[in-house]
Amino acid sequence: MANRMRRVALLGAFEISPDLDPPVRDGIILGSRREQRGFVLETSRENIEQIVSASTPGAMEGFPQRLTISVGSLLERLGAVLLRVELKPLTPLEGKDANGSYVQGVLVFRDTDRRIQRLNMTATEAIQVAIAQKLPILAAADLLQLDVSQFLDEIDEFTDKYRQEASDFKSFVDSVTASDFAKYLKRKTEGSEGKPPEPEDEP
Repeated sequence: MANRMRRVALLGAFEISPDLDPPVRDGIILGSRREQRGFVLETSRENIEQIVSASTPGAMEGFPQRLTISVGSLLERLGAVLLRVELKPLTPLEGKDANGSYVQGVLVFRDTDRRIQRLNMTATEAIQVAIAQKLPILAAADLLQLDVSQFLDEIDEFTDKYRQEASDFKSFVDSVTASDFAKYLKRKTEGSEGKPPEPEDEP
């Protein structure tokens, strides 16, 4: 491609309160950890739910999937080899896509004749396919105008805190015994009924 491409990943998603003035759309943040540059893709809450569910192991089960998430599987069944997803800015002449985004998504694959083919999609559709099929996501360097270093620090801090809490909880569960539960239930019973009744004097 004429435009330089950088490998990016989904860094996070955000939701905006509808009460904000002026109204701002919900969106996702994609970027390069190595270069600490990225961009925001404004999209609908429904698209965010689809993308987040696709990126969360096990979350796809029972979640209504859009056709675009299944496109990759269908192409593979037809003998195509999926290569990557590319994201590039739409030119002023091309205008916005149907969802009001200035970013074009492209699914790149090799057909049964070993020719490289490109299937145009919306940016969010392409990201959904990439995540569902574990494909690399390449973005045009022109898109990477946002400094995401602080955002990455916040993600790392949140991840470390989550891992620590998960580790503490696992340690707690591993150390709990049956007698601990018995003590807890006894305290709970006494607390709900007040102090236990005093023993009556023997006649």
